[in-house]
This record gives sequence, C-alpha cells and structure tokens, in this order.
Amino acid sequence: MSNDNKTPENETEEVASAEAAEAVATDATEATPESEAVDAAAESDGAEAEAPTLEEQLAGAQAQADEFKDRYLRSEAELENVRKRSEREVQKARKFALEKFAGDLLAVMDSLDMGVQAAKAEGSTVAAVTEGSELTLKMFIDTLTKHGVEQIDPTGEKFDPEEHEAMVMQPSADAEPNTVLDTFQKGYKLNDRVLRAARVVVAKAAD
Repeated sequence: MSNDNKTPENETEEVASAEAAEAVATDATEATPESEAVDAAAESDGAEAEAPTLEEQLAGAQAQADEFKDRYLRSEAELENVRKRSEREVQKARKFALEKFAGDLLAVMDSLDMGVQAAKAEGSTVAAVTEGSELTLKMFIDTLTKHGVEQIDPTGEKFDPEEHEAMVMQPSADAEPNTVLDTFQKGYKLNDRVLRAARVVVAKAAD
C-alpha cells in the first residue's frame, strides 16, 4: 500500500507508536534517583571489599614489627659476637706479644750458658772467656736491635736532655761546652721512645 492510500487512523497510530518509542528511549538513558542510589551503594560495597579492614591493617603492622624486631636481635647478637671475638684477640695479642722476642733471646741464653760452662772447664783462659762474652753481648745487642731497641752511647756528641742524664759537669779545655765527655751507663730507646736515658759526663768551660 502506498503513502497516498494512508487513512487518518493509520497516521494517528504511527504517531503514537513513535512517541512511545521515544519515551522508552528517554527512560533508558535518564537515571532516576533510585537507580543512582543503587549504583552508589554497589560502588561503595565494591570499595569496602577492596580496602583492608582494621584487623588486617593491625595484623600487617604487627608482622612488620616482628620482622624489624627479629632483624634487631640478629644485629645485636652479631655485634656481641664481634665484641667477644675482638676481646679474645686482644687478650691473645697481649699474652703472646713477647713470644717472638723471647724466642730470639733463647739463643742468647744458650750462648751465655755455654760461656759459663767454658769458663768452668779445666784449662780455660781469660782471653777465651772474654772472647765468648763479647760474642754473646753482640748477639744480645743484635737481638734487641731486631726488635726495635736501640742503644744510646752519646760520647763525643752534644748533650741532649731528652736522651741523656748529666751526672757530672767537668771542665774541659779540649771539648766544647755541653759536649758529652764520657758515658757512665748507656741508655736505650724502644722505637724512638727512651727506655732509659744515658748517664753521662758533660763538658763545661775550663776555669
């Protein structure tokens, strides 16, 4: 049937159908307050489901605190072990600090012992004993030097109050004033630190 053959009744029905379809489309696109409230409630429920509860937050914080405490206790235990190990090493070092020096002195002791036995032997001479004693003395001085002990024998040198102790001031026409004329007792230094000052005779201007 062509458009020219439409009756007024048909046209009225078509208009009514179009208006109804438009109303349905409008209802579908426009949200009512009730539907918005339902959507908001659904979103809120979803957010609550994702966010951790207070109990969960407390449990997580407690677990983290336990982990930090465990790390701290482990660190404290390690530091205590290091401290004890260091103390043992220091005590050991102090106890055996002279081990090498004492070991080197044993050769000097052996030489002295042999010298005494030689002096007691029948037919020993003063010259032989003297020679043996000199060799032992040299060995002893060499051992001291090896371990940082230096002999102070300042005869002929300028008087040094840091290393010398003046026992006598003696007038001298040959030596300059304040010069060591003779050494009563030799001194010793350990790594440049004076163990004992040399006791000396010091020259002064002749009267």
